[in-house]
Amino acid sequence: MNSEIEIQNRNKIADLFPEIMKNGTFDVSILNKLLGVTTSHQNFGLLWQNKNSTIETLEKPSHAKLSICVDKSLNFETTQHILIEGDNLEAMKLLEKTHKEKIKVIYIDPPYNTGKDSVYGYSDKFKQTKSNSKKTENINLQPLFSKNTDSDALFHSSWLNMIYPRMVYAHKLLANNGIMFVSIDDNEAFNLKLLLDEIFGSQNFVGEFIWHNRTTPNDAGIGFATDHEFILIYAKNKTACKFKGIAKDFSGYKNPDNDSKGDWIADNPSAASGNESYRFAIENPFTGEIYYPPQGRYWAFSPKRVEEWAKTGKLVFPKVANKNFVLKKYKSELRSQLKPISSILTGILTSKGTKEMKELFEHGSPFKYPKPTDLIKILIEQTAENNDIVLDFFAGSGSTGHAVYAHNFEHKTNVQFVCIQINEEYSHADKTYNDQFKVVSDITHARLIKSAQLFDNLNQKTKNAEGLDFGFRFFKVEV
Repeated sequence: MNSEIEIQNRNKIADLFPEIMKNGTFDVSILNKLLGVTTSHQNFGLLWQNKNSTIETLEKPSHAKLSICVDKSLNFETTQHILIEGDNLEAMKLLEKTHKEKIKVIYIDPPYNTGKDSVYGYSDKFKQTKSNSKKTENINLQPLFSKNTDSDALFHSSWLNMIYPRMVYAHKLLANNGIMFVSIDDNEAFNLKLLLDEIFGSQNFVGEFIWHNRTTPNDAGIGFATDHEFILIYAKNKTACKFKGIAKDFSGYKNPDNDSKGDWIADNPSAASGNESYRFAIENPFTGEIYYPPQGRYWAFSPKRVEEWAKTGKLVFPKVANKNFVLKKYKSELRSQLKPISSILTGILTSKGTKEMKELFEHGSPFKYPKPTDLIKILIEQTAENNDIVLDFFAGSGSTGHAVYAHNFEHKTNVQFVCIQINEEYSHADKTYNDQFKVVSDITHARLIKSAQLFDNLNQKTKNAEGLDFGFRFFKVEV
């Protein structure tokens, strides 16, 4: 029995290609020929249990709605930032109506599926009951907060069934020049990349950051310490996105001889590639000394440049013997003051995220291992422009919203955020905040208020910039 949606989809295709209908049946072979599709080989990709059923859920419209909570908002009348409490899949289905192809940057820190106990947040364990595993129409795609050990047959499948539809909607919400960053560790990094290759296209895989996030070993039992995580990077359209780059180090540029062209450094006059015509002799006009490039290398310039640059002062010969000439590289001649950002991120430890939370909350951090805002700020600074929208649909403690406030304060911009966090039951190991926070989204809400007030006060005190947005509108997903 075909569903109503499947019948509608077939009718749409039949309207476009009526020749594919033969005696009232759908001839797929004709459709393949019309589309130039060949089925003579197996496609490479990621398969897991109940994947098809998960894909079917994407066709089901959301019956949820967003309810505005003015009393839980901050500067409701003027703010453009948004905090949503509830299931992120339902929230993104609703956001498709208003934000489709409008999100410039997505950063998410989803559960890593470690199989270890997790006190709060989207639990790092996803398990499907045996009764549901055989009844695809009843598959529970939401996280169940019970231990999901790697001995479970559906250990990886359950996690993939959770993450897949959310990534599909992330792709829908991204602008054509948008980019997505996904924090992950070794547990699901390989599976996640294959999944994102399928949704975004492998041609839109930009690369990955390796984030050095700790200095002490997390498990040195076998003498091997994992002290990094990954941040996978995917673009909606790789040809349309670009990183801004980071400032080059100009500390070595000086002007000791008062050159009219400004600061310079000594450049390497030789190159690793070239031909024999670039292995010519250069004579020092003062000492008569002859210079050749080192063995296996070539001069990085042609013979005619020697006289020209000697006259302009770009090439300087010593007036004493046994000294090399100097080839100046001027700061003013550089094509760019920026260089590409490295794929290795260092100097930002996870402990800094915990320290930030402790500074905001009176009795210490109520959240375990929050991402440091400096990490997220780097991603925003590299890819977002003024008035762009940043989405985080695994908001957790609210690091992304906090980072956007900090970015806007530092750069005098109005980048906007949309943060989504499920109202999962909260319980902290030391019980300090158990009476104050009932669900994890309470922490998200509290942090955004505290960080907004922090930067608003600092902005007023320093008279930094007018019109900066330190607030948010609070919405609830109601099913």
